Amino acid sequence: MGELEEKETPPTETTAAQQETLEEPKETDKMLDSKKTEKTPSPQSSKPATPNAGKKSPVGEKTNEEKGHEIIDIPEEKEKPQPTEGSGAGEEKKISKEEREVKPKKIPIGGLKLPGFFMKNKPKAEGDGAEGELLEKDAEDKDKEATAVNGDAAAAAAAAEPKPRPGLGQRLRSFFVRKPGAEKEKKALVNGDADAKSATAEAAAAEDAAAVDPPPKRGLLNAIKLPIANMIPKQRKNGDDVEMGLGGKAGLASMETLDDSLKDQDTVDRAPVKNANGTDDIKSELKDEKLAAEQKLAAEEDERDRPISLLQRLRGYKCSVDDALIAFGILLFVLLLAVIGYVLTHETLTSPPLREGRYILAVTGCGPVEGVKEDGAFAFRGIPYAKAPVDELRWRPAQLIDSIDGCWNDTLQTHNSSVVCTQRLGNGTTVGDEDCLFLDVVTPHVRYTNPLPVVVLIGAETLAGPSPGILRPSARYSRSHDVIFVRPNFRLGIFGFLALESLTKEAHPRTSGNYALTDIIAVLKWIQLNIVNFGGDPKSVTLLGHRAGATLVSALVSSPKLKDLYTRAWSSSGSAIFPGKPLAEAEKLNQQLMVTLDCSDVGCLRDASSEKLWAATPDTWLHFPQDLPQPQEINSGSRHEWLVLDGDVLFQHPSESWKRDQATEQPLLVVGATAHEAHTEKLRELHANWTKEEVRDYLNNSQIGALGLTDEVIERYNATNYAALVSIITDIRTVCPLLTNARLQPSVPFYVVTQGEGEDQLATVDADVQAILGRYEPHTVEQRRYVSAMQQLFYYYVSHGTVQSFEPRRRVINVGQDAQPQEDYEHCNYWISKDIVPRYARID
Repeated sequence: MGELEEKETPPTETTAAQQETLEEPKETDKMLDSKKTEKTPSPQSSKPATPNAGKKSPVGEKTNEEKGHEIIDIPEEKEKPQPTEGSGAGEEKKISKEEREVKPKKIPIGGLKLPGFFMKNKPKAEGDGAEGELLEKDAEDKDKEATAVNGDAAAAAAAAEPKPRPGLGQRLRSFFVRKPGAEKEKKALVNGDADAKSATAEAAAAEDAAAVDPPPKRGLLNAIKLPIANMIPKQRKNGDDVEMGLGGKAGLASMETLDDSLKDQDTVDRAPVKNANGTDDIKSELKDEKLAAEQKLAAEEDERDRPISLLQRLRGYKCSVDDALIAFGILLFVLLLAVIGYVLTHETLTSPPLREGRYILAVTGCGPVEGVKEDGAFAFRGIPYAKAPVDELRWRPAQLIDSIDGCWNDTLQTHNSSVVCTQRLGNGTTVGDEDCLFLDVVTPHVRYTNPLPVVVLIGAETLAGPSPGILRPSARYSRSHDVIFVRPNFRLGIFGFLALESLTKEAHPRTSGNYALTDIIAVLKWIQLNIVNFGGDPKSVTLLGHRAGATLVSALVSSPKLKDLYTRAWSSSGSAIFPGKPLAEAEKLNQQLMVTLDCSDVGCLRDASSEKLWAATPDTWLHFPQDLPQPQEINSGSRHEWLVLDGDVLFQHPSESWKRDQATEQPLLVVGATAHEAHTEKLRELHANWTKEEVRDYLNNSQIGALGLTDEVIERYNATNYAALVSIITDIRTVCPLLTNARLQPSVPFYVVTQGEGEDQLATVDADVQAILGRYEPHTVEQRRYVSAMQQLFYYYVSHGTVQSFEPRRRVINVGQDAQPQEDYEHCNYWISKDIVPRYARID
């Protein structure tokens, strides 16, 4: 009977129809009414807490459970007898309406889904007016309740599954993410575990209470709560729902609120289904699923704890694109470090160490020399390359040091500049010493690997001096262009070019003169033997001659003595008149010096001092006019030639050798000049402002006026200023005679510098060499472009042996702000047709 009474009688059709037609009051009205009708029952009227489940409610009358009231049982003061075993649920006493206390429903603070509060997802309630407006349909709720169990099981299984291992790129990016301290994490973990345990216990108690009374349908509070909950994202950790109180820290809700929310029937997701034994099927299923998930997690942990070999780890690792890029970057960085380390180590192994951070050691055939660090390069100044040309060696060919007697002990310090050879300056004074056969070496590296090209600087304004003029090595350009500069001293004047019969008779072979050429040959031999110890390449030697030095270079390249001693040559603003007189004729012309010194033999000449010898030198040997040709210039016989065809170094005129030699793919000589090479301060100061009439008068007083060519020249050159006058002199004396010689060999490039500077916009005699050695100071964009173009021409020729802008059909290179090839140079054919060129060419 007890079992029959426990079953609920299904409602009749009339009861169901009446319940549907009744208008239920709002949830807020229910709470207000319950507050008004709340009464405190007396202890005598209290009844047992178990309601009579088998009693039917009158038709049309709702129970307190349906009205949303929560029934709180009041315990009796006196002890009641326990029911017997045979008594069923139907024997319990009925509780009247007055004996029950109706507790008004509270709105818990945790009812709103705010971050940090624990509450369960409540099902939708029926019977309130917001059902059709804010909540979904009842059928959808039932579907959600049906899938809730499966969702919880899936969440537990997903939490138990091991997460995939993040890639290398993700781990490297996470390495720089700011993380909380270890103590804060530990504290949060302890608090989270405690809160999770208490929340789990309270949730279990709420489930037991919900199993007794079925949950009512959702009301107005849920309609308010759901939209707010949708705006706040849910946070899950390790498969636990924070909103259900199974993980994380407790929120700000009070204990009373938490108790109310847990005891409230609205927090129950679904009505449990009881089985025959009185236990919950869903609860048991969840426990089984939880147990299965725990077992699965334990098995995976055991599998994870097993030792894994390195090969298995490598096979199981999955490389992403980020991992590949990061690995490639690391590999490239390590490779770069290895290359830098190798270069530095190699440099250290091949280069000697510095002493005191600035002195470096090199080796020569006569002993070690010590140089000094200067502007990023190393300079060795004053290295002897031949025996001193004094006493018995005066007026003898240069001789290399071939014995220990001419060498030095210990290490020779070559820190300072050496003394120059004795010479005559422009103001008539003499400087220097006869013991002057030294050379300077400027190199960016002292090593035996990667040898660098060598540039030999041969500079002199005239063959009597001064030398080296502006042709001095540049440490900065040696480093920036990776070349080695060698600047030797060589004999000048009568000490370098005197040809006399008495000197020829005592020499072997029988010759005299051209001693300066033998000095340069000795320098080239020294380079072949020793330059490798300074980091140079003996197979790449370029001769750079300027002015009188260019004349020597142009003459030397035709000599068989230079075979295999040089690679290529560059001649700037040299003379076009080369030795054409035989040795015997030169000896007769120089006999005048013996008369002036009152000497009859060689011994007297060698005993004379250098000052006495310079004083005995005729002025016509020392100076040559840098002006327009004069009528008396050819007839007076005042043109003195220092170079002679001695039969040892020079056998014939260089032009003859150029005619005989065929053109080659790579030129062995480059010839060039500047457009205003004849400029001098003395000529410029003749007039404060050169006008057209002053230029005309100056031309009429020269050989040009004597030939009646003044008007033609003024019209051709538009000669109205000083620059035009200097251009006329330069074409007659230097540019056109050099072009005539260059035409003899088609493979010889010829250039003319036309980029001007200063007030008169003049391309002076030093413009090209200053740009090559980095001493040209550009002030305009055009001048900067000119420096770049000039350096490109020269250093490309030094490294590769060719001139970039040279074309055989357009052989003249006009170097203005850029290097532009052209077919010919203007005005030269005119002077050649008038027999002015090369007759009046300049002679050094």
